Amino acid sequence: MKFRKNGAKIAWGVFFILAAVYLIVSRVVELPQIGVVKVILTLFLAWLFIHGLWNVNFWEILFPIAFLCILFEKELGITQLTPGPVLGAALLGSIGLSMVFKKKKKNSWSYSSGASMSASAGEQCSGEHIRIENNFGSSIKYVNSDNFCNAELENSFGTMTVYFDNAIIQGGMAYINISNSFGETVLYIPKEWNTVNYLDHSFGAINEVGKSVGSSAATLNLRGDTSFGHIEIHYI
Repeated sequence: MKFRKNGAKIAWGVFFILAAVYLIVSRVVELPQIGVVKVILTLFLAWLFIHGLWNVNFWEILFPIAFLCILFEKELGITQLTPGPVLGAALLGSIGLSMVFKKKKKNSWSYSSGASMSASAGEQCSGEHIRIENNFGSSIKYVNSDNFCNAELENSFGTMTVYFDNAIIQGGMAYINISNSFGETVLYIPKEWNTVNYLDHSFGAINEVGKSVGSSAATLNLRGDTSFGHIEIHYI
C-alpha cells in the first residue's frame, strides 16, 4: 500500500513540476501556440504515463503515448497513423506486454504447488491456494475451502464471477490478487470478513455493493488492478 501511495505522490509531484516549468518557459521562450485544453490534456497524459512507468502498467504507458500522438498529429506529421492505427497499436501492445511481462506480486505469500488448484478443473474450487484464469469468455466459480489462504484471479476480455461465501479463513488473514483487463470481474465475499481494499484502476472502475461488517477475526486483503474494465465486489 505504501509503495502504491508513494508512486502516486511521485507521479503527481512530477505533474506539478512539469506544469510549473511550462508556466515559466512559456513566458521566456516563444512556444508553438497550443490551446489551454490541449496543455491540460498533455500534462494529464504525461502524469498518467509516469504513473504507468512507476507501477509497470503497460496500459497506462502506451495509451497516453497514443493519445499524445493524436493530439499532436500535425506537429509530428503522422496524420496517416491517427487515430485508428496508433490506438490499435496501443491496444495490442498493452495486451502483449501485459501477457509477456507479468507483474511481480507484492504479496508476502507464495503458491504451494501441492496445495493449489486451478479452477480449470471445474466450477467448484477447493484448496488453500486458488488460481483462476478466464480469457474471451464467461466463467462462474465457487470456492469451497476449509482453510482459504490466497487466490490469484486473471480475467481478460471476458466476465468472471467468483463466490467465496463457502470459504473459511483459518489463519486470520487471506489475500486475493486480481488482474482484470477489458472485462468484468465480480466477487461475492462474506460481509463478516474484515475486507481491506487495495485495488487500483486505470481507464476502469471498481464498485462495492453492500458493506464489509468485519464481525469475524478474519481479514481479507484485495490487491491488483483493472485496466479498461470493471471490478465489482458484493458483500453477502
